[in-house]
Amino acid sequence: MDQSNAVTRRGFVKTASTAAVASLILPNSSFGTISSSAKRRYAVVGTGERSISMWAKPVVQNYTDILETVGLCDINVKRVAVARKMSGASCPTFTNFDQMCDQAKPDLLMVTTVDGFHSQYISRALDRGIDVITEKPMVIDEKQCQEVLDAERRNKRQIVVTFNYRYAPKHQKIKEILMSGAIGRVISVDFSWYLDVYHGADYFRRWHRLKSKGGSLWVHKATHHFDLVNWWLDADPVEVSAQAALETYGRRGPFRSTHCRACPHTAACRFFYDMTKNSTRMELYANCEDVDGYHRDGCVFREDVDIYDTMSAVVKYSNGVHMSYSLNAFMPFEGYRLAFNGEKGRLEIRDYERQPWPVDEETEVYLTKSFGQREKIPIERVAGGHAGGDERIRDLIFRNTEMPSYMRLPDSRAGALSCLTGIAARKSVELRRPIKISELVKLPARSVT
Repeated sequence: MDQSNAVTRRGFVKTASTAAVASLILPNSSFGTISSSAKRRYAVVGTGERSISMWAKPVVQNYTDILETVGLCDINVKRVAVARKMSGASCPTFTNFDQMCDQAKPDLLMVTTVDGFHSQYISRALDRGIDVITEKPMVIDEKQCQEVLDAERRNKRQIVVTFNYRYAPKHQKIKEILMSGAIGRVISVDFSWYLDVYHGADYFRRWHRLKSKGGSLWVHKATHHFDLVNWWLDADPVEVSAQAALETYGRRGPFRSTHCRACPHTAACRFFYDMTKNSTRMELYANCEDVDGYHRDGCVFREDVDIYDTMSAVVKYSNGVHMSYSLNAFMPFEGYRLAFNGEKGRLEIRDYERQPWPVDEETEVYLTKSFGQREKIPIERVAGGHAGGDERIRDLIFRNTEMPSYMRLPDSRAGALSCLTGIAARKSVELRRPIKISELVKLPARSVT
């Protein structure tokens, strides 16, 4: 899955015993530490840029003592061959998923396809007895969500959803402050996420521009944010009311083409993207586009864009909390503002991911107690993809590294609730009414920790 990544940091915290965490993470221990004499047979379906950098190449570089990569699969025969070379994997490549399963016989599958196809590969793998890890979002609509949950239940297995943002040390710190009771019971949440004219625009260049492929940014992007809030609050979303519009991209553009390399308006277009300067994308996408017609540098003004670039929602949670959320995809800077309003104080976060001015700290956290003073909470600046979350979640999945119980791996229920928040928001916009999560899917009960 091709996904832009704008931030690098690192960090790790160990506080719980491996045995205790293993029992909390995965009752069947299927993703636990494995001896070198019993390597898991690992395969990847979907070989875009994100797939290679996060789930193919790092496995070859760092996990060959416990994982054997036995297959890479993509519908584009040229792209999967490039992915094999870029990742350093010495395994067969496939364009047919069932053929890969029959011949390579994986027992662990990483799903990194276009979002709209996640559900079919998850379900088919589970029905074959293959354990599944999937990139977010787990699914893009309520029908797919029910199908995946049903497949998991009938096969008595467990899905892991890779919400790497949970594992950024700064986000763990927020969780710990809330758990400490420093602001008392949380009453409401203010959350605004800003995608800039580089990262935000990129979603309108690619397959994400279509609801049928990515479910809209309510699902593809905001599922990250909704999962964080669900986890921070330790609560379920129950109802969503939303509004959204397309204000900058798609049909709003003054002119259009198929893609930037073929565009006659490059001198006039402020969103012109010269992909020829990126050798990786030229090899992985431009040199493979004759197979499937996919343009990685697609025009952001194409008239088939049917997603939104400005969104707002009010989300009600099972513990009585209300969240006011917004996402804009055409901002001059990238990052977020977040605040938890509690009965005893307020926790405020300002996160800078990219902006046209210097900042002393990438993440600022302030705790203000009622009748008290404002305290600045120190946040370590670390390296690593997704604010340090990428390496930590890989190690937790593949090596069962030590983590406190509240850092256990996100399961299908977490994957469903994050998606369903976005799905409910999208349906609220379309139907012009609040949407209850219970209208959409029959969820499994919350686990007891």
